[in-house]
Amino acid sequence: MKVIRSKVIGFCFGVSNTVAKADECIALARESGLPCYSIGELIHNKDMVRHYNELGMVCVKGSEGIEPGVALVRAHGIPDRDRRGYEKRGFRIVDSTCPIVAKGAQTIRKAAQKGIKTMIVGVKGHAETIGLQGVEASEGKVVDSIMVYGLEDAERLVQEGSPAADEPIVVVVQTTFPVNVFERIKKVLKGHFTAIRFSNSPCGATQIRKKAALELARQTDAVVVVGGRNSENTKGLARTVEDTGKPVYCIENASDLDKGLCSELSTYRCVGICSGSSTPTNIIREVEEVLERL
Repeated sequence: MKVIRSKVIGFCFGVSNTVAKADECIALARESGLPCYSIGELIHNKDMVRHYNELGMVCVKGSEGIEPGVALVRAHGIPDRDRRGYEKRGFRIVDSTCPIVAKGAQTIRKAAQKGIKTMIVGVKGHAETIGLQGVEASEGKVVDSIMVYGLEDAERLVQEGSPAADEPIVVVVQTTFPVNVFERIKKVLKGHFTAIRFSNSPCGATQIRKKAALELARQTDAVVVVGGRNSENTKGLARTVEDTGKPVYCIENASDLDKGLCSELSTYRCVGICSGSSTPTNIIREVEEVLERL
């Protein structure tokens, strides 16, 4: 079997930064004799999470009930109230919030301080969306942003007529929000609100990755997507390949390539490999080695 890698593979900048900051966190905790934590799952890759857990980094959801130590804010960021809670309880924060995410949060804060309504387009319950929903204009005053989780929400806002069509609105979108859905939402909103401004679009790195996946699908008989099952950008890659009509197989690592799946994949002459932005290159290589032996 011929195996072709996507031209864009491995960690994105945000994830690379988080991994580097995780190493910094571990070193700082050891040097200070303090516990080490990640606020939420480090990245959407269970192998990397396990690796850092073995080094002493414990995943936590909140600051209460645990001993203060060194805590990592991952790429998705966290609500302002949560950050303040960790700091007040004596935790040392190491911040790896993706710069694009941080810029979105700052946009919401500044707009609210000027009295301009803000709108967040994001996946309900996603960590980045939760962080953006928790932005404060001033301490303790959370910005009451309008939430749009899908096309139906955008259409409902138009039908209800609230906010008014001519009211100034600034829109921030989750960086890994599905582009095709966002474009439809954007069209509906722009067609109704005359003073609406979109401050960002889904992450450019994610779009480059999807473009490379499309190119890969054209070159191959099937595509294997390697990435965390909870990763929005990995799911997006799978949907991108599916839309081409090519068979797509989603796995987290080489151990998912069991006998049955390998037997199915061996029927293809050429298989492509692409990965989510949280998938390390050593895991991609392990998958590649298994496929090359088929």
